[in-house]
Amino acid sequence: MRNRLSCLAAIGAVGLLALGIVAPAQAAHDASGAEYAIRWNPAEGGPRDAKEVAAALQLGKGQRKSYEVRFFAVRQPADLAAGSAAIVRQRSAKHAVETMYKLRSTTPFTSADLMADWQCPLPASAAPNRKQEVDVGWTADGPPRKTFSLSCEAEGAVADLLPASFSARPLDCSSQVRRTEIDDLKIEQWQLPSGQVALEVSWEGQDSAADFALFERRVVQPLAAHGVKAEAESKTEMGSGC
Repeated sequence: MRNRLSCLAAIGAVGLLALGIVAPAQAAHDASGAEYAIRWNPAEGGPRDAKEVAAALQLGKGQRKSYEVRFFAVRQPADLAAGSAAIVRQRSAKHAVETMYKLRSTTPFTSADLMADWQCPLPASAAPNRKQEVDVGWTADGPPRKTFSLSCEAEGAVADLLPASFSARPLDCSSQVRRTEIDDLKIEQWQLPSGQVALEVSWEGQDSAADFALFERRVVQPLAAHGVKAEAESKTEMGSGC
């Protein structure tokens, strides 16, 4: 999708340091960029499933996956900056389990060398993939909302990977997710604990005006023309509503 899209358009530093210093061996797994996403409740209008989304965006067929997503209550770092939160998620498929630990903030992190100042709490033996990302989400009214995150993911269950000192406890509910990947676009349909359904289309690019405009033109505007009313809630917020 990046190639296709390109053709269409010519937690404060103290809180992070308190969590440790990253080992040089982890640097090979680092990644950074931006994720652009729009979410909506199909009961309020717009495409009702991945097939209708693909038709609205004039996409072909894609690869499908299904899994269960469960969020965890977790001890928050005592000196985490205001507007920041630690998030723990476990994603399970037929024969695979994946754990994610994320720090999310409503303001940019202030460390001069962010990825070098933060250590993923998952064990190095699990070879976690670390990511620094800006999340750009559209809302029904007002400008798109930006959040900033540091995260790491590894294969394995939360109980096996996250140290006991984090006091991670699974929430009493989970979401069933069906994902369709078409080119570099992801279409997800969430069956939420509330019984409602949420749809999301996302794309990974760069935090730039060009990629912002590209996603808006290629995804947001066509979906709006098909009746989509964007939801401001994140997937974490929606999936944690037990």
